[in-house]
Amino acid sequence: MPRHFRVLLALVPIVCSLLFQALPGSAQQAGSSRYAFSDTTLLRDTLGLDFGRLFPSADSLQVTPDSLRAWMIRWRWDIPRLVFLADSLGMPVDSVGPVLWRERYNPLSNSAQVQTRNDFRYSSSYDVSKTSSTWTNLSLYNAQHGPYYLNQTTNIELIRSKSAGRIIPQQTRESTTEVGSRFSKTFSLGGQARLYRFNTRDPGAPTGTAETLNEFQFSARSKQKVMRGISSELNLLAGYLDDEKTATELKRGATGKLDGRIRAQRGQWFSHDLSGQVNGNMARTRRPEETVDLNSRDLSSNLRGTLQLFNSSPYGMNLGWSTRRTRVESPFTTVQVFTPYYDTLKVYGLTQVKTANDAADATIRLRRDSDRYLNLSGTIGKSKTQSGTRADQGARATLRWMLLSWALDGNYSDTHTRADFTRQRGGGGYVERSASRSAQAQATRSFGRITTKLTTDISLGRYRYTATADSATPPATRDSYRQSYRVDGIYTPSQKLTTNLALEVSLTSAINLERRASSSNSDTRTYRGTWVWNYRLMRGLTATQTNSISADYQFYPFNSTRNQLSLGYSTETRLAAVVTPRFNIDLRHTASEQPRGSYTVFADGNEYLQLSDDNKSFGLSTSISYRPSNALAIVLTPDYTANERSGTTNGVETKQRDDRRVNMTGSMQLDLPISSKGRLTGRIGRTYSDQRSTSYTSGVGTLSPRAESDFWNGRLEMTWAL
Repeated sequence: MPRHFRVLLALVPIVCSLLFQALPGSAQQAGSSRYAFSDTTLLRDTLGLDFGRLFPSADSLQVTPDSLRAWMIRWRWDIPRLVFLADSLGMPVDSVGPVLWRERYNPLSNSAQVQTRNDFRYSSSYDVSKTSSTWTNLSLYNAQHGPYYLNQTTNIELIRSKSAGRIIPQQTRESTTEVGSRFSKTFSLGGQARLYRFNTRDPGAPTGTAETLNEFQFSARSKQKVMRGISSELNLLAGYLDDEKTATELKRGATGKLDGRIRAQRGQWFSHDLSGQVNGNMARTRRPEETVDLNSRDLSSNLRGTLQLFNSSPYGMNLGWSTRRTRVESPFTTVQVFTPYYDTLKVYGLTQVKTANDAADATIRLRRDSDRYLNLSGTIGKSKTQSGTRADQGARATLRWMLLSWALDGNYSDTHTRADFTRQRGGGGYVERSASRSAQAQATRSFGRITTKLTTDISLGRYRYTATADSATPPATRDSYRQSYRVDGIYTPSQKLTTNLALEVSLTSAINLERRASSSNSDTRTYRGTWVWNYRLMRGLTATQTNSISADYQFYPFNSTRNQLSLGYSTETRLAAVVTPRFNIDLRHTASEQPRGSYTVFADGNEYLQLSDDNKSFGLSTSISYRPSNALAIVLTPDYTANERSGTTNGVETKQRDDRRVNMTGSMQLDLPISSKGRLTGRIGRTYSDQRSTSYTSGVGTLSPRAESDFWNGRLEMTWAL
């Protein structure tokens, strides 16, 4: 069949769907054409947060919208507060929450000289499922009276897993306590004790795994204000280490950690942050079953810098760099045998594992406003591990511009990598040189009630290999190529209806340049169409349907007997009803069919498609939620799925397998305040599942035994703060 006939055949269902378009209904319309295709209907104002302008803000901060929303929920801050804290602290928006949480218990973070504080927070959660249960207890205590302070954190986690009829316990206990005195606003001295215990045991294994760690350290914290616009922090921990790992190593000796940060800022045009950390151990080590101690030296260093120039100006530059070095020494024992008397000699030594990472990136920003800017960036990096070295370098350009009511976006990237894999027992001994280039363009514009988006991209990858060992077998030299374009359109005829139509066409080529792998060369042409409409039938009742069709034509230029075609048809219909403010029903129905076949050349010289298998699946699920009070919610979720698989033998289609499955889950969700200091949250539910399959051989069905399960599951968490 000619290729253009195949394309027309794939578009028939989409044309039929347009002819039977539903009557006008409702949906949400975005305010700007650039963000018209964002799924803003899923945003809700919860926890007292407002998610307005989420997508423009995420775009301006160069983060994903779902990440920004998660940070807002995690730290209970709105977007303006997150941006203000990030600017004032001089750090990325994703680091604001962890830094402020860490500084809660820093005795130098409070500017007051004398203060009395006594804070205690305790949380306990119990999570149970079919094969495991987890009990977690966490307590945080912070006390301060005048210059004296006490910080204590305890975390206990008990896990019980069931596998092959055996119970596998895993216990983790950790406690960190620090006491000290603040001599001034910028200096404090104290001591820290860290106790860590880990233990797990599989009844089927001869031995278990355990670790006992004790660290007793002297602590010193300081802050300095060198001059106007320059500030620094320096923290030191040094003391004694006692670490015992079952069947691995025993290490006792001195340990230390030094970390600091220096920040320099001049007005709005210059800021530089430099942070570093050094960890080290000088200890005697040996394997637990041995008696000979060895001197070990562990060292880890990390240094990172960030430079910003003219951050608030229409033009600016960001420069970041980092370097990291690690060295870990572990004991080993080997036995040498001498002939002819077979005398043995034990040899003791240390195994060193070294890693090194260096990276730098720079970005030049040319910005007129949020809709008109150009960013030029470059990266370079190098890493070294036991398996080899890797060097990367790349450049990227990002353009956004408004031109004649069109919102234009463009991206171009060029990356080169050289990886040297050293010869090891598992393979290696070759050098890989790869290059990747890609370009993407997007144009969006609104024409009254119609919003359109045109997207196209192209990418090319190149992989070259050179053997550095005689016995090395590097992968085959190859290239990869991909191009695609996509057309989206949103039509909003009224305030009740929104309909979205999309068409995507792509070509993917895998090109092996060596003869030994040329039979795997392939060209895959993909055609996908999607139609989504959202219609408000009445107040509190909304219908949404998603229809999609796809066709994947895979051709092998040097092995035409492997040519095949995969088709896909699917539809999903959803009814969301808000019966009352406390009673909601969500009904979902899905249906899909995926036929697949290969092409065969007959005596007339034409290719004909022969179906090899066909998969059909259907599903019906419901979610019923009733909330009698703000502290209690009852949720019932029944679910039914059916799958049918058919195969073709000698041109005759026969049924191969039928699967039927029913799931029923009923749960109770809690959000109960306990006085003014505590809260009980979680979910308690029970899940019932029943599955049965029928396999067919020569048209005769064989019914499998019923697979039935019924178990409790849920999670409860109690939090108490004083």
